[in-house]
Amino acid sequence: MNSDMNRSGEYVTSRLIVFIVCVIIIFSILIVKLFRLQIVMGEFLQNQVVGTTLKEITVKAPRGSIYDRYGRPLAVNTSSFTVNLDPSVQVDDLNAMLLDLSNLLTENKEDLIDDFPISKERPYIFLFNGDDAQEKRWKADMDLEESLTAEEAFYKLRSKFDIDKNLSDEDARKILSLRSTLYEKRFSQFIPITVAYNIKKETIGAIEERKSSFPCVYIDVEALRTYPSGKYLSHILGYIRGITASELETYEQYGYTMNDIIGKDGIEKSFELELNGTDGKKYVEVDSLGRRINTVEDNYIDPIPGNKVFLTIDIDLQKAAYDALENALKNAIVSRLTGGNSKFGYGSEKLFTSMLEADTIRMSDILKSTPNTVSYALMSYVTSVDPEALHDTEKAREIIIEGLKKNTVSQRQLVQIMLEQGTISGDDAFKKFIMNDSYTPSVIIINKIRDGEITPQMTNLDPCTGSIVVTDINNGDILAAVTYPSYDNNYFVNNFDNEYYARLQKDPTTPLVNRPFTEPRAPGSTFKMITSIAGLEEGYITPYTTIYDKGTFTDAGYPYANCWIAGSYGGSHGSINVSHALEVSCNYFFYDLSYRMGNSKYGGTEKGIKTLNKYMELFGLNDSTGVEIYELYDSMEDYPTKISSPEYKEFLYHVIDPDMPESDLKWYDGDTIRTAIGQCMNNYTAANMAKYVNTLANGGKRYPLHFLNEITTNDGKLVRKYNAQPELVIDIKPENLQAVYEGMYLVTSGSNGTLTNHFRNYPIKVAAKSGTAEQVPTRSEHTTFVGFATYDDPQIALDILLPYGDDSTGPAPTVAKEVIASYMRLESTEEKMSYNTLSQ
Repeated sequence: MNSDMNRSGEYVTSRLIVFIVCVIIIFSILIVKLFRLQIVMGEFLQNQVVGTTLKEITVKAPRGSIYDRYGRPLAVNTSSFTVNLDPSVQVDDLNAMLLDLSNLLTENKEDLIDDFPISKERPYIFLFNGDDAQEKRWKADMDLEESLTAEEAFYKLRSKFDIDKNLSDEDARKILSLRSTLYEKRFSQFIPITVAYNIKKETIGAIEERKSSFPCVYIDVEALRTYPSGKYLSHILGYIRGITASELETYEQYGYTMNDIIGKDGIEKSFELELNGTDGKKYVEVDSLGRRINTVEDNYIDPIPGNKVFLTIDIDLQKAAYDALENALKNAIVSRLTGGNSKFGYGSEKLFTSMLEADTIRMSDILKSTPNTVSYALMSYVTSVDPEALHDTEKAREIIIEGLKKNTVSQRQLVQIMLEQGTISGDDAFKKFIMNDSYTPSVIIINKIRDGEITPQMTNLDPCTGSIVVTDINNGDILAAVTYPSYDNNYFVNNFDNEYYARLQKDPTTPLVNRPFTEPRAPGSTFKMITSIAGLEEGYITPYTTIYDKGTFTDAGYPYANCWIAGSYGGSHGSINVSHALEVSCNYFFYDLSYRMGNSKYGGTEKGIKTLNKYMELFGLNDSTGVEIYELYDSMEDYPTKISSPEYKEFLYHVIDPDMPESDLKWYDGDTIRTAIGQCMNNYTAANMAKYVNTLANGGKRYPLHFLNEITTNDGKLVRKYNAQPELVIDIKPENLQAVYEGMYLVTSGSNGTLTNHFRNYPIKVAAKSGTAEQVPTRSEHTTFVGFATYDDPQIALDILLPYGDDSTGPAPTVAKEVIASYMRLESTEEKMSYNTLSQ
């Protein structure tokens, strides 16, 4: 029995051992299996279940900065706190949260990024600035039909994003602005969206306090592009903005993507590849829905900043020239408003009408005004005439202008509205002053013009535009290139202001036009140095040859051409040589000289203009100036020539009328003699004229005009230095040059010089020439000033062009003196006296 029991115990023990071994084996298998699943294949299986993957995110490289010739910043990057949305975070009521966020930022006076391409106010319009391809692409991104109008698209999206019907369109648009951006990025939810730049610390605190209300909102630090000099350099520098599909076709070969920012105009565009740095990289882990899970710290690649670009511009000279031009235009307008220019003076009705047309008295503000204001009373008047005008600013403007003519709208009302809108400032005493019948509304506005609160641009009266180009005669450096009026390119970067851009486009003073390089005007008598050099070099005259001024030149046929002194005073300049002809700007002398070059009497009409054309080409008037930014001639490739010539006349006349008779296309002696004094078909930009005078001033070395000084890496290593070389050297006899120089000096210092009164007691010797050219008889003549300083030691050449600027205050020479004084670092004061000018 004991034996049986022993066997039984051994059997149980064996079975237990086998069981234990089996258990151990099973657990070992499970452990191995778990190890393989969790450790060996864990990441793979987790990705299979969760669907995560690594996404490469670009770390934007800082854009290179732009500086003036002395290293003063013109375009730089500044650190800024930004409000961002993380699209990967789910929000229960997204619309309500976005509206709350927008309202919070608005209450804190922050500027929200508004890329929604539909206007803020009705009637709704698209803000694609005429870019049909961009509009089509946006509609496709939004899943909208191509045929939808702006208003239809607005309400379609409002329905698509399920925006509460009880909300106003204004609030709905705030939501749409963000929802549309989120929708565009719906396939890249790991990429954050910036809502506002450069926010204040108080705003950061307000957002942090309500963090639970904004689960997908976070604060970050990003670089902002800023332009410290704003309006002074906008046309030169341009601005940056997101790349378009058509632009990507050009830049894709350099590694650009649709997420990149590029230069859109000016230096920012011309030197895009130098300013654009090399982006870095980082990686984020995202799930199958594109939501960010975490950031992978490994494999981070630092970005390389873009290069620094140093320009030839002297920002101090640029600012001084701009301010001098604005001040001279201001004085000219005040003179016309106060009777100083009897021929082209303005009455008060014209003043207020022009300001209405320029939207200086803002129509949109009037149409959304509140009760108990003068604006509201005027809005009520508008709607009483036409209720539909409440949603049509142009129609409302027409009603008010018509009311102004009929005295149903008063000028005093408009002054009060300007005060309400903040266009002009004033305390309670000023408000009483406005209502004082002893002072007419126009007097109040004139005082505000004198004070500078109302600028020439805001008046929209002649003269309110102009160009200045200042060059270094030794190398073609552009030291200053002023456009007036201008705009502030800070509104175009970081957060492109569509409303501001739309206002600029509608502004009748065309502030978006880069005048020195794209606005051509007839040069008038400033052209006469070319005719002089042509006559002297070709041997038709010598420095001592005299021509008698008969007043009216009849040899070239009818209509006869008069010298200005004959037309104005019935007089004559007598017998004069080329130097004195320049001094007194004798038209007859240059009529006769150009007629001698070739005329129909001896079968040589073509010879005369061809001789002039030769020298016009030598001085660069038929070519682009060489400047790195866009200029007029860049768009004139199909023109056979750009100078006053038989080919140019035939081309333009055919454009005007393809069926024009041959007799009208023929070149006549009258065309030649008028070309010789800067009229006929002569039309050049201020930059073209500056290049010609620069070449003349340095003795015939024709340098390309340029903005580039040098390019360095971010840490200061030289990449490229501009090497100034003449593109052509004109061989001009010294005695002929001296005869022209003497004539230009006599213009400012001679006993009969057309600008002597302006330069009397001026401490710098200046060689110059002024010119006027009529475009339409109902407006004053264009005024041009060209010259170089100093006469004894030429350093700079300059051209000043003032469309419709002829005035008894002589704005062009006044500006020239301010610019030259600024370059020479001389103290100058505003002129208090005005002189009549005989410049032609």
